[in-house]
Amino acid sequence: MNHDADGQMNRRRFLQATGWAAGVLALDRVAAAKRLVLIAASDAEQISRIEWIPYRSSLRGPDEQPLQRCAVRITTTAGAQGWADFSILAMPDDQTAQAVSDTLLGQSPAHHARLWRQLYGQGLALGTLAALDVALWDLRGRMEGKPVHALLATQRDKVKTYLTTGFNLGEPALYAQYAGQAKDKGVRGIKIQPYIGWGLGTGGRVDAGFPDKDIAAYSAVREAVGPDYPCMADNHGAYTFDEALRVGRLLDELGYAWYESPMPETDAWIDRYTTLAKELRTPLCAPEAHPGDYEPRLAWIDKHACDIARISVHQGGFTACLQLALACENAGISLELHNVGADAYPHLQLLGATPETLIGHAELLSLSNERRVLPGRITPEPVFDADGNIAIPQTPGMGLELDWRYIFDHRIH
Repeated sequence: MNHDADGQMNRRRFLQATGWAAGVLALDRVAAAKRLVLIAASDAEQISRIEWIPYRSSLRGPDEQPLQRCAVRITTTAGAQGWADFSILAMPDDQTAQAVSDTLLGQSPAHHARLWRQLYGQGLALGTLAALDVALWDLRGRMEGKPVHALLATQRDKVKTYLTTGFNLGEPALYAQYAGQAKDKGVRGIKIQPYIGWGLGTGGRVDAGFPDKDIAAYSAVREAVGPDYPCMADNHGAYTFDEALRVGRLLDELGYAWYESPMPETDAWIDRYTTLAKELRTPLCAPEAHPGDYEPRLAWIDKHACDIARISVHQGGFTACLQLALACENAGISLELHNVGADAYPHLQLLGATPETLIGHAELLSLSNERRVLPGRITPEPVFDADGNIAIPQTPGMGLELDWRYIFDHRIH
């Protein structure tokens, strides 16, 4: 896709646009960054306690072992609390937990932006940083009595959904059938993950894809759902450049909405993504698999290696997602977030704070809209309605209430 050179965004312009000064994040002054405006919180309260609570869920992973989770709870001197519930990978070791306490205890949650930057500068594991950041935002919202999206100026109360199929689903006809079911249930789009040899593509090696089979699946889906139904392609970094170009040209003809991660997403491939973007009309969505937070993604935006950026709350927290959203807005491109799953609530808050033109959809991994309550929680998981939309939570904080009795009863000591 051709890009306007006037829309180029470099790191210096991004830092200016989002209110960074002398290397310190200042979200309290983000009013200049168009729509996202942070409401000031009182600094009368101070953080007095940080609890890390690892626990066993009754859910089981692929190895049939109980899944382990980590809840973090932050309490202030006045008794206000905010929390987050993440994968056990967020759990810090004792030394890191002490360093976090040294940074946060005695500080005001109103200085969240500065505190996040300090934590970020300590080089915390991104999952640990994400859990802390979500808990701090949850605390801010609960102290203000507002959902997090309202702290940033609410833009919408619902978001469109699309369904992602999963890889190696079956023959092209099965992909077509699944896409038709999604359309019939009101879901607003379908993302096809076709055929892949696992363990090759995202690490920088290729020969993991099957472009001829993929072409058949993409074509069958388009025929099944008609010319106007949004379809997306996701290849998980499996193609060579030549394969990516050949498949991308077919997607141009089929009118796909975006082309996600066609080649490996290491920094060594950025220039090839830039070249591919110039050759295709279909927008490129990348990088998903890059292990870094929002900062490495700025280089992809700066080099026009993507037309749609992609990030998850696990990659540095809600603040990292917010920063990338601001970068995309200033660059004139879109952003997509990872799926609506066990950690969906921070994503839904960002969706509520941004317009559809910036972040278009929430991603589903299942056609089920049964209202499940996960172990350790009180709030049901978000589901889509008959029109294919998910409601944005309207309760204070992130919108997620935890079952503390369950969490402490299943605590890992």
